[in-house]
Amino acid sequence: MTEEQVRAIAQSIVTKAKATARVDQGTLKRSIAFTYIKGEVIFRQIYWGQYGDNSQLEKLASQFMPYGIPYKIILTELGGGTFEKGKTKQGRTSQKKSLASTTKTMTQKYIASILKKRKKEDGKEEE
Repeated sequence: MTEEQVRAIAQSIVTKAKATARVDQGTLKRSIAFTYIKGEVIFRQIYWGQYGDNSQLEKLASQFMPYGIPYKIILTELGGGTFEKGKTKQGRTSQKKSLASTTKTMTQKYIASILKKRKKEDGKEEE
């Protein structure tokens, strides 16, 4: 398939998903989008956990994406956490939770606390 055909299919999926968005706010509808990078389609939307399925994006992507075209669905929570959903080559669905931002801040806090303790210990030894 050509890039234009894949983009047209992805755009139709996004349009249908926006029509099925369950939350009555415009934030969810504005957040549903796609990106085509290096032969892979990345769909994304805000994840409103309290409402269950936000829109039919996952269902529509699995139904209408042509076989052999890789795609991912990235859900972003309001707090900043992200979930990545996709399909394996065998057809199983996978879900990954991104902890990169949380791990980075926790590591920085941990290092700062260690350095603070070392400074206190160094000050006591000199006295």
